[in-house]
Amino acid sequence: MRKLLRKPSPATILACLALFVASTGTSIAASHYLITSTKQIKPSVLAKLHGAKGAKGATGTAGAAGAAGATNVVTRYATGGSYTNYSDTTASCAAGEVATGGGVDWTSTDSAFGYVVASRPVANGSGVPYAWYGYVYNANYGYYSGSVDAYVYVNCASP
Repeated sequence: MRKLLRKPSPATILACLALFVASTGTSIAASHYLITSTKQIKPSVLAKLHGAKGAKGATGTAGAAGAAGATNVVTRYATGGSYTNYSDTTASCAAGEVATGGGVDWTSTDSAFGYVVASRPVANGSGVPYAWYGYVYNANYGYYSGSVDAYVYVNCASP
């Protein structure tokens, strides 16, 4: 059985007409009275908005020189052990270097997908990073018999 739509009531028609007229009037007013440039504003009003200019003070003394930045950046590598379901290792910076970033890559002898890869910086007791740790886990272990090798790198900077 097909249901027919009822005719809108006169109140609904009047409400829709009022909504159309109100929205049209607002858009006309917005486009007609919209300020698009400071040239449309009276200069005395602009002066009040900017405020009065104050006296110029004396120049301050120069601050102390900052510490020297890193001038030597190297990338160091480490290879993890080759195991059936995981591989992990840590790539370390040399003494006096700070780890600024790193990551992990891997290879596998099987073509299965489902590897979990994680890496993070390793910091000393003072919170200064000096190495990068990487971990690769074969989440499909048990279904495939391939081995996994992790290759971790760390970017090290020194003055």
